[in-house]
Amino acid sequence: MIQFKVSAPGKVILYGEHAVVYGKTALAASLGLRTVIDFSELLEAEQVIKICFPKVNLFITIPLQQVQSFLLTNKDSTSAENYEIFYNQIKEFVSTIGYFNLQQKLSLEVLFYLLIYITQKDEMNIKPFQIQLNTELSISSGLGSSASFAVCIAACFLHWSRLQKNNCKPFDISDLDIISKYALNCERIMHGTPSGIDNSVCTYGSMIEFKKGDYIKTIATTQIMRILLVDTRVSRSTKALVEKMAALKHKYPAIIDLIIDSIDNIAKEAIKVIQKINNASGTNNETLVEGYRQLMTLINMNQGLLATCQVSHPSLDRICAEAQNYALAAKLTGAGGGGYAYILLLPDTQPETIASISRKLIADGFTVILTTLGGAGVQIHKQQ
Repeated sequence: MIQFKVSAPGKVILYGEHAVVYGKTALAASLGLRTVIDFSELLEAEQVIKICFPKVNLFITIPLQQVQSFLLTNKDSTSAENYEIFYNQIKEFVSTIGYFNLQQKLSLEVLFYLLIYITQKDEMNIKPFQIQLNTELSISSGLGSSASFAVCIAACFLHWSRLQKNNCKPFDISDLDIISKYALNCERIMHGTPSGIDNSVCTYGSMIEFKKGDYIKTIATTQIMRILLVDTRVSRSTKALVEKMAALKHKYPAIIDLIIDSIDNIAKEAIKVIQKINNASGTNNETLVEGYRQLMTLINMNQGLLATCQVSHPSLDRICAEAQNYALAAKLTGAGGGGYAYILLLPDTQPETIASISRKLIADGFTVILTTLGGAGVQIHKQQ
């Protein structure tokens, strides 16, 4: 029987928050924190689908007959190409399964959207199976947890479909394009109007240069960067913060437009520096460290401009000040107003320094995780 694992990273925005809403450049990177799916076929006699999603407290067993009946009723595969019609069918199906909260509802809708879509598109045979999902990412925190989840599910069913046809080849770029497209449709289920940046980072990994409505460009990384990811544990509303920025822009257009242009230029400059760092990797250590120092200067500039636009928070300001005490740099990531900040570590930042700053931040009530930027995107792992 077929068994395998799938994993996909989360994401963090490094530069360009808020300005990206107005068509400016943003730079995002994959996180070392990943979502992992364990998939295994069950014995034919079981005739069920078992779903175990501990993060949203979802543990259910669905008769396989229920899914097969839905497929027979909606066997016109052309409906799958019409997003609205197809999604409405999936919503109706999920309502017959039942759930207790919004997170469970959305999780089931994504799962069955992809299962039914790929079954119709690739003529996959749905057999009894079990799917278990775990993630190192906080949910609804701006770290791309929903995109990472959708990418994993899309890759899982696409891989299963291929294995049924004795196609064991690893995913190539065209497969990744398909997975990213599928995950974007699922992001629409969970967020309404996604930008496309989250599913791109979670699929391809590395770093992504992004401009809304214009392009998404992958920046290959040769240098895995380390960061401290700091959770302020202050909840915030992305919508409210975007509206706050819009109101400020409306009231002071001459000022805020210049700030938005400056944030755009910072993101573009950061991309140039990262490309220099990639070229310097494995050669001159001084060149490497100088590149990191430039990124830190740009981090401080970007954070200062965001604070001027009133989307920072006293907790974020404390994290930034603590980083500067150690000759490092920090900034908010995402909408601001709380949420997460990241601290960029130098290639030679010592474990003692990391431990010391972490202790101080934890004592202030924050949660701190040492992780990396720019790693692999979605991956299939053979079951041990």
